[in-house]
This record gives sequence, C-alpha cells and structure tokens, in this order.
Amino acid sequence: MTAIHAVRIFSALGIAMLLVLIVISSLEMSLWNGLKATVDTHWGLTTMVDLYLGLFVAAGWIAHRERSVARTLGWLVGLCLLGNLTLLVYLLRASLRARTIDDLFRPAA
Repeated sequence: MTAIHAVRIFSALGIAMLLVLIVISSLEMSLWNGLKATVDTHWGLTTMVDLYLGLFVAAGWIAHRERSVARTLGWLVGLCLLGNLTLLVYLLRASLRARTIDDLFRPAA
C-alpha cells in the first residue's frame, strides 16, 4: 500500500467516524448546548483554542494548494463551521487527485 492510499483510507474512515459521532451527539443534545457545556470549563476552552489553531494551520495548507481565493475562503468557512470533518473531506479530495504523497503539498493543478 502506498502512502497516498493510506491517506485516502484514513480520510474516508475519519469522515465516516465523525459523521456517526455527529449523529449520535445530535440525538443526545443540541449543538448549542454541547458547545456551551464545552466552553464552560478551562479545559473545554483550551480544547477549542487548540482545535481552531490547528484548523487555521490547515487553512494555510489549503491556501497554499488552491489557486482561487474564493475556493480557499469557502474551505475556511467550512473549517470554522464543521472543523476536521471539512479538513478530512479536503484531504480525501486532494488525495484522490494526487499520484504521490508529495503531490499533497504542491499547489493544485
């Protein structure tokens, strides 16, 4: 198995796992109540800051790869609203277009 195939599998499994967890969590409580419960503690707030710092680093990678400012902004909005689900979708999409792992770090054609 090549590295690019491993990235594809990891991305697809991550997407599936997050979708299942989102559905289960949504059945337990609303998103708003879940966010409120998370940021009510220092650890919850730290986790949210950590998440968004990582997502903005990922946005930098996406901005490097994309040629369109509009597409980059669209992915950034997705990252802010859906977090790593968006990142995994982008990674899967990019890996399906890439022939090698190095292609993931080159600007998109």
